[in-house]
Amino acid sequence: MTVWFKILVGTGFGLVLGYFLPLPAPNEASLLSQFSDFIVSVGRYALFPFVFFSTAVALGDLRRTNKMGSVLLRSLFYMVLASLLLVLIGALFILLFSPERIPITSRRETELIFRSWNDTLANLVPKNLFQVLTGGADFLLPVYSLSFLLGLHFHFDRTVTEPTVNLFDSLSRIFYHLNSFIVEIIGWGMIVLGAAWLVQIRLIQDVSLYLQIFGVLLLASLFVIFVVMPGLLYLLVDRKNPFPWIFGLLGAGLGAFFSGDSFFSLGLAARMTRENLGVPRKVGAVNLPLFAMFGRAGTALTSTIAFFIILKSYSSLEISIDQVLWTITFAFLLSFALPSVPGLGAYINLSLLCSLYGRGLENGYLNLQPILPVLVSFSALLDVYGAGFCSFLVTRHENLQKEVPIQQYI
Repeated sequence: MTVWFKILVGTGFGLVLGYFLPLPAPNEASLLSQFSDFIVSVGRYALFPFVFFSTAVALGDLRRTNKMGSVLLRSLFYMVLASLLLVLIGALFILLFSPERIPITSRRETELIFRSWNDTLANLVPKNLFQVLTGGADFLLPVYSLSFLLGLHFHFDRTVTEPTVNLFDSLSRIFYHLNSFIVEIIGWGMIVLGAAWLVQIRLIQDVSLYLQIFGVLLLASLFVIFVVMPGLLYLLVDRKNPFPWIFGLLGAGLGAFFSGDSFFSLGLAARMTRENLGVPRKVGAVNLPLFAMFGRAGTALTSTIAFFIILKSYSSLEISIDQVLWTITFAFLLSFALPSVPGLGAYINLSLLCSLYGRGLENGYLNLQPILPVLVSFSALLDVYGAGFCSFLVTRHENLQKEVPIQQYI
C-alpha cells in the first residue's frame, strides 16, 4: 500500500471518528488534543538530526559539482517570488469576493509565544556552539546554520575531512531511513490528527459567520495549487503535463493541512520530493528546510486574507488603496520572520500585522481566534506545496532531476 493512500485512508477514518466523538467542555484540554500533539512529535522525531547531517553533506556535494551558488540563488529567488505572488493572490481574492464582516468580540488578549529577532540572533550564534544542539523543539535555524557552515568546510583538505564527510553521509542515510519508517507508519497517526482537527471545527460557535471566509481560503488555495503552480511549471520548464507533481505531494499536503505544522510536513516532503518528484538530496536537503523556516508563502496568503477581513469588520468604509498596499507589503515581509514558529505561523503573522497597523486594531486578530485551526491548516497546506514546487523547479532548471513514473509514486 502506497504512503499517500495510507495517509488518505487514515485521514478519512479520523474525520469520521471526529464527527462522532463527544465534544470536550470549553477551555478543557481533551485527551484527543494530547494524542494529536504526540503524533506531531512522532512525525518530527528524526527531523533535526536528519537536517543536520543531510544539509552538510548536500552542501558539500553541491560545492564539489560547482552548483552551490546557482541552487542557493534559485531557491532564494523562488522563495521571494512565491511569497510575493501568493500575497497578491490573497489580496485579489479577498477584494473580488468580499466576504461579509464578522462581529467584533471582546476577547481578551492571549499570550503568543514568539521569538523576537534579538532572541533569534542570540540563539543563532551562542557563546557556546554546542548550545545550538539544544536550542528547543521549534528552533531549527541554529541546527541548519551550523550544518551549513560545516558543509562549506568539508573540502578544505580532503585527507582531513574525508572521514567526517563519510560519517555525515552515513548518518544522513540512517536518519533518512528512520524518517522513511516514520512516514510509513504516520497514516495511523493521521487518524488522530483528522479526528482532532474536526473536533476543533465542531467547537466553533456560530460557524456560519465564517463560512464565506472558508470559501475564500478554499478557492484561493485551489487556484494556487491547480492553476498558478501548474501553469508556471508548464511555461517555465517544458510543455509536459504539469499536474503529476501535485499528486506526488498529496501525502505531504494532507499531513500539513491536518497537523498545521511546517516541521511535521517537512519530514513528509523530504521523502516525497525525493521518491516521487526525483529531487536529489543535494537540492532537497538544502532548500526544503529553508522553505519550512522562511518560505512561508501560504502563511503570507492566509494572513493577508485574514487581515483584510479584520479591516473590513472594524470599519464601514471600503478598503483603500493605501491599506491594500500596506497589507501586501507587510504580510510579505513578515512571512520571512517566522523561522521559530512552525505551527501557528498564520496567527502570529496576523497578530504582528494588527500590532504594526495600530489604530485600534492591535488585538483585532483575536476576532479570528475561533477559526484558528482553519487558518493554520490552509497556510500549512500552501506552505508545503510552495516548498515542493520551488524545490522541483530548482531541480529541473539545474538538470538534476531523476524522472519517476507516476506508477512508482510512494
